[in-house]
This record gives sequence, structure tokens and C-alpha cells, in this order.
Amino acid sequence: MDPKAELKLITAAQGGNQNAFAELADRHYMTVYRFAFKWCRSKEDAEDITQEVFVKLAGKIHLFDQRSRFTSWLYRLTINCAKDYVRRNRKHTRHEYLDPTGNHSIAAPNPGPENNIIAWGIHKAIDELPVKLKEAMLLVYAEGKDHKEAAVILGCAESTISWRIFKAKRKLRKVLS
Repeated sequence: MDPKAELKLITAAQGGNQNAFAELADRHYMTVYRFAFKWCRSKEDAEDITQEVFVKLAGKIHLFDQRSRFTSWLYRLTINCAKDYVRRNRKHTRHEYLDPTGNHSIAAPNPGPENNIIAWGIHKAIDELPVKLKEAMLLVYAEGKDHKEAAVILGCAESTISWRIFKAKRKLRKVLS
């Protein structure tokens, strides 16, 4: 979407225009859902998190101050909702990985190349990383953000992202070897 058009839409939504908010939600729904799924690895949980994100967005859109891109701000909101959701539902959170026997396909929006035992092991290992390392890994490797944008989303220095990625890779190497 053209940044000027998106800004106009955001401004209208901040002013209470429900149609503008609905259009923003439609435009960003799949981005939020895909990231929520990558965070929790469950279709149902990702749907719940996504719904929670947009409910919170409706109440907080007035707080968006344009110091960063809207998508960066929305990622931060999504991460916070995902962490809260998992914390609240720890006993009930479902992980829908590919069964190591290969008999069960992952319940992802677009499973494609994730349907193999290696991907299953990597996803499981990433899920077990400390939260700050998991955030950095998912933003950089699953969402394709560069270190600078990931730093903006997470509210830290770019060098912090680099360090978290380094530590995460080191931990993953140990777990996966």
C-alpha cells in the first residue's frame, strides 16, 4: 500500500472512522495471523491471538504516533499479545508440528517446505529459546526483517538484535547437533 494512502487510512481510523479501521484490519490481517502462527504453531491459537491483536488495536490505534512504520508498531503489538496469550494459556497451548514420523501435516496457512522433519526440529528448537532470542529470530528469519527494523519493532539497539541472533544461533546449533 502507498505510505501516504496508509497514513490517511490510519489517521481516519484514529479519528473514529470504522470503515477505515476495517480496511486497515483487512490489509494487515494475514501478516498478523502468519506471525502469530509462527509464534505459537497452532492454527486455533493464532486465530485467537490475531483476534486479540485487532481488538487491542481498536482501543490503542490513537497511540500510534508515526515515529515508526505502522507495520513495525503492529508487529510489537502482535508480539505482546502472543506472549500474553501463551503465558495465560500455557497449559492449553497447542503446537501443531509435523509429526517426526511424517504422518501429520503442519496446520499452517501455507505449509509448503515446512512439511519435513528438519523443519519440525528447527521450529521446536526455536520455540524453546528464551523469549528475546525467539522474537529476534522470528522477525529476522521468519519475517525477513533486517536487524535495523527488528530493533525498531523490539525497541532496542540494532547491535542488540545482532547479539540476540548470535546467541540464538549458538543455542540452536547445540540443540540441533
